[in-house]
Amino acid sequence: MKNSIIHKPLNSLRSIALGAALLGTCVMPSSAKAVVSQSGVTNVTVTMPEYLVLHYYSDVALNFSATSASSSQKGSELSATWTTLGDTEAKLEASATEVGPSSANVTLKNAWAIAGLSSSGTATVSITGTNFTSTRSGSTSQIGVSDYALASSNGVSGAVSGSTITTQLRGVSGQTQTRGDVNMKLDFSKTTESGAHSGTFTITAQTI
Repeated sequence: MKNSIIHKPLNSLRSIALGAALLGTCVMPSSAKAVVSQSGVTNVTVTMPEYLVLHYYSDVALNFSATSASSSQKGSELSATWTTLGDTEAKLEASATEVGPSSANVTLKNAWAIAGLSSSGTATVSITGTNFTSTRSGSTSQIGVSDYALASSNGVSGAVSGSTITTQLRGVSGQTQTRGDVNMKLDFSKTTESGAHSGTFTITAQTI
C-alpha cells in the first residue's frame, strides 16, 4: 500500500517532464535550425574519335557528241588514192573546226565530299589517275589524261586547287561537309576509234 502511494507521484513527474521537453522542441524558432550543405566538383572528359568520311562517285560517264559532214577541197579533184592528187600543190587537210579540238578541259562538279574530325580540324585530299583506253579488245586507241586536280572552296584559307589540297573537315554534321570538284585535261591525239574509252582516278583523303 505504501509503496504504490509513493510511486504514483514519481511517474506523474516523469510524464510532465517528458511532455515539457517535447513541447519545447515543437515551439523552437525555425531560425535556430542548423543548415548543412555539401558540394563537390566532378571533372568530365569527353574524347572524340579521329575519323573521316569520303563520299565519291563510283562511276562517271562523259558523252561527247559530234556532227558528221562532207566537203570537197577547192582547186583539186580527189584521185583514187590518197598519195596522188590531181593538183599536186593542193593538200587534203581537214580544218581544226571540222575535226574538233585536240584536247578538252573537263570539270566534274561536286564529285567528292568529306566530313569528320581530326586533331587539327583539317585533312588532305589528293587525286591520281590513268589514261582512258578503248574497251574494244585489241584496240590501241586511247584518250590521254593529264592535269588531274581537285578544287574546293573550303580550304584552310579559302578556295584551293591542285593534285593535293588541304581542306577543313568542318565537323560531323552532313550539312557542313566539304565538297569539291575534279578537274582533268583530255588529249585526243592518240584517239583513233569511236566508242567507249575507260580509265580510273583515285581520290584519297587523310586526316592531319
